[in-house]
Amino acid sequence: QRGSGRGSESSGRPERSFRSTTQLRSEASKTAAIDAAQRRNEGGKGRRQEEERRLTQAELLEEAKVTAVDNEKDLQRLVRIEEDMKKVVWRKRELTGPRIVVVSRKDHFSISFSDPASVPALNWEGASAQPPPPKQVCAITGKPAKYLDPKTGQYYATLEAFKKLRANA
Repeated sequence: QRGSGRGSESSGRPERSFRSTTQLRSEASKTAAIDAAQRRNEGGKGRRQEEERRLTQAELLEEAKVTAVDNEKDLQRLVRIEEDMKKVVWRKRELTGPRIVVVSRKDHFSISFSDPASVPALNWEGASAQPPPPKQVCAITGKPAKYLDPKTGQYYATLEAFKKLRANA
């Protein structure tokens, strides 16, 4: 038998459910903490030396029987779930078309193609990298610019240059 835990509505967490024995133990723990706090607040005045009553052997055995029944039900439910999962057919998605396989290890690196005929021929002769874009220059100082003013669309290098750009805009 399951009880329902209280989810925090303000935190947006979903509600969780607990076994009834867990719920009882949680509530007992909370009340014990509240009692301990009250005893601390009293500061020793009128403090009673109450001892928690220890359960008898018969009560412990009765509680163990209830827990064993709950555990057996949970075990049967989990076994049923496992059997259902074994019945599900998991299919691997088939890969179609050419594939590139890259293997990178400490001592070597290799690339292989599943269909070498489909790999386009690469002609590296005469190939060159594109030149880097030209360096932008500050519109005010003529120094290399680090920044772009979004309002004017002009580049600037210093705070003073930015102020002059905005003053002229």
